[in-house]
Order: sequence, then structure tokens, then C-alpha cells
Amino acid sequence: MLKKYGLYFAWLISLAGTLSALYAGEILQWPICNLCWYQRICLFPLTIILGIACFRDDHSIPTYTLPLSILGCVFALYQYLEQMIPGFAPINVCGLGPSCADDHLKLFGFITFALLGLFGFILTSICLYATKK
Repeated sequence: MLKKYGLYFAWLISLAGTLSALYAGEILQWPICNLCWYQRICLFPLTIILGIACFRDDHSIPTYTLPLSILGCVFALYQYLEQMIPGFAPINVCGLGPSCADDHLKLFGFITFALLGLFGFILTSICLYATKK
């Protein structure tokens, strides 16, 4: 089932991520750190490219979109580690913007926006890999 509908699931996951990121940034006015911007750079094109691929039923697209999804995983994992492990920041990515260690959403003490992004990128990567010919 995932091989047949994986492309659509990947698009829906990226669409949900895009809409939630836009809602958090534009409606809730949460400050956006550099790592969040890097994740958005990976996520927003995925939504457009996967939407077009679903419309055209193009199952060869994972070759081009899987690297974006995996790179988004790396950024989200790094940000989550920076949020959860005090003092974890071997590379200062944030620069002048808001701190990447700040978390505006913390459910059950460990679910942050970065963790949700990580799960979204992982699920998208799994769906894309399953769809690959």
C-alpha cells in the first residue's frame, strides 16, 4: 500500500508541515531561528514538488526529493539535540537571530516543534523511499 500511495502520503505530510510552520511563524508570531529557516528551505520546495508529482503521477521524483527530506532530518535532529541537551552546540548556527535552543512548544516535556519536524521529515523520507522504483 505504501508503494502505491507513498507519494501522496509524503505530499500530505509535507503540506501539513508547511501549513503548521507558516501558522507558527505568521499567525502565532513565533520567532524563527536559523535552523528553523534551514528546515523550511528543505520543506517548502518538497510541498510544491511532491504536489506536482502527485498531480502528474510521477513516481520517479523520490530521486530528487529524498535528499531534501534527509537534509531536513539532519537540521531538525541537530536542533532537537540543541534544545534537549544543555550545552550541546558544537557549531554555533544561530548567529544574530533567535536562539535555536529556545522551544515555544513543549508537550509532555520532550515534544518540541523540532521533534515534530524530525518526525515529519522521517515519515516523508520513508514514504519517498518506499515509492522509489
